[in-house]
Amino acid sequence: MKHKTWFRLVIKAIGVLLSALAMPSFVRETIMILDAAFGGALSGGALPYSMVPGHLLLSWSLQILPTLTQLGVGIYLIVGGAWIVNKCIPSKRPYCPECGYDLSHHAASASNCPECGVALRQRPDRSAP
Repeated sequence: MKHKTWFRLVIKAIGVLLSALAMPSFVRETIMILDAAFGGALSGGALPYSMVPGHLLLSWSLQILPTLTQLGVGIYLIVGGAWIVNKCIPSKRPYCPECGYDLSHHAASASNCPECGVALRQRPDRSAP
């Protein structure tokens, strides 16, 4: 397996970890905000001072925005994080998008990856001036 492929897997694992750590906090804070929005009906009417309607927006922004940011970054890393991967390990050589096989020694007109057989996009010919 190529270095870039391993790096992608590590990035996805970090994304899963960030999302998993953010999820309990996200659920708890969402329930607290819904409880405050409905006047404490979910908790039996006992709201903390910071959750009374006048403080609801401030409380929401201080509690849930960092969690949403963590969850968003985690989801971005899970679904690819292509920008981060390409910045960390830049590559001008063509790779198979499926298996990461190095296609630099194969004809530019090849339509399938010789390793896994996936259909390839047409690559520009680099030998032209």
